[in-house]
Amino acid sequence: MKLLLYLTFMMYLYVFSCGYTNYLQCSHTRYFLNFFNHNERFLLEFENNKDYITIENVMNYGKALQTHSKVIMIFLDDLINNNIGNFPYTLMTVNMYLNNVSGSLNMITLNEDDKKNDAEKLLEGYKVIHHAVKEQLRDYINQYCKNKLFYENVVSCNPFIFQNQYTTTNLITINNNLKDRILMKFNLTIKRNSYEYYHPKYILFYDIMTQQILNNENNIIKIDNGQHIVLNLLRFTPLNVKCTDGTRLTIQDVFEYIKYDFNSKDVLPYIKMVIVATFRPIAILIRNFLTLIQVTFSENSDSVTYWLKSTLIKMGRKIINYLIEFISLSVFNEERTIFLESISSRFIQILNFYTIIKDLSNIDNKNINILIELLSQFFIKNKLYFTPDIVLTKENITENNADDIKNQLEKIMQKVVIYLFDLKKWNYYFNFIARKFKIRSFSVSNYNNFIDSKVLDYICNTEAHSEIYNASEKYSNKIDIGHYEDVDDVNEDYYYYWKIITTFNLEDVKDDHDENEINTNDSFENQSTYKPLYMIDYLPYNI
Repeated sequence: MKLLLYLTFMMYLYVFSCGYTNYLQCSHTRYFLNFFNHNERFLLEFENNKDYITIENVMNYGKALQTHSKVIMIFLDDLINNNIGNFPYTLMTVNMYLNNVSGSLNMITLNEDDKKNDAEKLLEGYKVIHHAVKEQLRDYINQYCKNKLFYENVVSCNPFIFQNQYTTTNLITINNNLKDRILMKFNLTIKRNSYEYYHPKYILFYDIMTQQILNNENNIIKIDNGQHIVLNLLRFTPLNVKCTDGTRLTIQDVFEYIKYDFNSKDVLPYIKMVIVATFRPIAILIRNFLTLIQVTFSENSDSVTYWLKSTLIKMGRKIINYLIEFISLSVFNEERTIFLESISSRFIQILNFYTIIKDLSNIDNKNINILIELLSQFFIKNKLYFTPDIVLTKENITENNADDIKNQLEKIMQKVVIYLFDLKKWNYYFNFIARKFKIRSFSVSNYNNFIDSKVLDYICNTEAHSEIYNASEKYSNKIDIGHYEDVDDVNEDYYYYWKIITTFNLEDVKDDHDENEINTNDSFENQSTYKPLYMIDYLPYNI
């Protein structure tokens, strides 16, 4: 009887919690829809009075909007700390806009009308982005907030304004008053003092991605390539996406685009891609080591197998320590450590067999290939470049090249040691985002519109991409070196083909679904039809 009462009580709490978080999200969304409607009354004044369209007035309008940059972060903090069950796309859109990393809301529209002056293009830029933001807010409310009761004093944002008060200086004052009213209602959230971690600079890992940038004006960047930069191995991770000239995009390229991207549907796949990329240097090391083991047992490598084996065993044990250290950082959420622990368990088992056997059996080779393929499909699903085939597989180890091959693997190990040391410095940010946004499953390929062909074409043709590509090819921390270079291109279809032709069971390492997973495929996310694209529809306005 007590157990039944306990279960009933827990179910009540669960249902109440779900209902409350839905109420919160609907209330916060409703407030910002009202907020944008309120501000657009002033945009209409620009339309009615062309003489009023000046750079100063339009930029003041942006300052008025930014009075609520703190409010949106507090709303996100309040919502997520109440165990929200799905990714807050609508509020994240508002957050990416009001707190965008430029520090200014002044975006200039790109159109074919060269006759318009800068003030008019700035005004058009506001209208373009406002339309997209409001559509997302309105669509969410229509789909998820029907028949919901809201307290008017919470969501109200429609102050009375006399006709002669429609000036942007008055708007700043009015919006500051609205902001102060909201902040008074969120004293506990403010005292908790964690809302600033929802600033886009944290969500987009801005400080990591810009530490090497010397100049960033008019979408042109210069990269300092003359020193060790923390987490270059992460920033220059190549994507399984190529430009028409054969160059690959990197995570740095994606960041340069998404930092001014106000489409919330792009934020989550970007976060997932970066988090998955943190594991890639260790995965490359595991792949290269396992391949080296296989080659030492090839027909023409007998002469070096015996004396090289003890050295490889020591190297393998070090790699296990690196893997355990990475897992301990909890960069992935707890549920996803199952995958990493499975990789670790398989690697330890292979190393143990290698320690005691004289020859690799077909089963041993199959286990090695399975582990390499598991790593490969994990990155392919997340649009990151990773191939199971490397140059070393085409060679045999002889007395002439054995030391060179071994030394190159040791160089990679040294780079991984430095990488892990650097990763620890930023571990809190990765861990915070994974926990707060409940990121459990990883499959960026599910986001079909993320960096689509139109966006890809624009990124590939920017000077920024050329600078990033050149830096990624030259920088001193490059991990794919010498005998261990990748040689085959991979595509996403490869993963599915491989899964069909193999017969072993992958149930213990699947990463496709989790019953507790945050609902990232919200139907709302795919509903919005008006999505202006950075670099295509608008650009930041520089004075």
